[in-house]
Amino acid sequence: MKSNFSQLGFAIFFAASLAISTPASAQNDAKRALAVKLAQLQVKSDGGAIAEQLTASAVQPLLASWSQRLDETVPPARQKEVRDKLDVELKKFADNTQKSIEAQVAKSGEAAMVPVFMEKLTEDELKTIITYLESPVSAKFLALGPDATNAWAKRVVDATKPAVEGGARNFDAAATRIVGAATGASGSAPKK
Repeated sequence: MKSNFSQLGFAIFFAASLAISTPASAQNDAKRALAVKLAQLQVKSDGGAIAEQLTASAVQPLLASWSQRLDETVPPARQKEVRDKLDVELKKFADNTQKSIEAQVAKSGEAAMVPVFMEKLTEDELKTIITYLESPVSAKFLALGPDATNAWAKRVVDATKPAVEGGARNFDAAATRIVGAATGASGSAPKK
C-alpha cells in the first residue's frame, strides 16, 4: 500500500506540473503561430525584392568582368556580335539563378524569421503587426511607397547634383593627369 501512495503522489505531482505547463505551452504555440504568419506575410511582401537583389549581386561581377575582358580582347568590329552572344548566356545564368534564389527565399524565410520574431516580439506585438499588415490602410500605404520614395530621391538628386557633377569633373581632371603621367601623354578629360 505504501508504494501505491508514493506512486499516487508522483502521479498527482506529474498531473499538476502538466496542468501548470499546458497554458504556457499553449501560449507559446499561439505566439509561434503568429510568428509563422508574420514570416509568411514578410516573405510574400519582400521575397521578390530580396530575390532580385541577390540575383543582381550574383550577375553584376560576371557582367563587369566579362565586359572588361570583351573591351580588352575582342576587336571593336566584333564586339557587338560577341556582346549579343554573351547577353544570351548571361540571361540564362540570371534566369536560373533567380529561380534558385526564389525557391530558397520561399523555403528559408519562415525558418530564418520565426525565431527572431519569437525572441524580439511579444504575442500582442505580433497581433498588432499582423492586424496592420492585413489592413486596407497598410495596402494603401504600401502602394504610396514608390511615389513617396521617388519624390524623396528626386529631392536628394536635385540637392546634390551640383556637388556630384563638380566632384565628377574633379575626378576626370585628376584621372586625366594620372593616366597622362603614366603614359607620357597629356590630354583633356573626356567630354560628357
